[in-house]
Amino acid sequence: MFTKIKTILAAQGYAMRDIIKLTVFVAGDPKLGGKMDFAGMNDAFRMFFGTAENPNTVARSTVQVAALAGPAFLVEIEATAAK
Repeated sequence: MFTKIKTILAAQGYAMRDIIKLTVFVAGDPKLGGKMDFAGMNDAFRMFFGTAENPNTVARSTVQVAALAGPAFLVEIEATAAK
């Protein structure tokens, strides 16, 4: 998910450090009894923010939703970037 965002940003001349806000929608994971995988989301977040490559962190909201547009989707991320 974050790799795709990184690629889209790069195509427009932006980088992950330019993200100023994330809104993360997480559907309940059937493997977790319908609860969102918040720990997994945080693990992925830490791979792209607060790193040597990108020491920045970002404002974010993470919410659990009943479902996403694709029945197999568990995460949708809305990113806002600015320079």
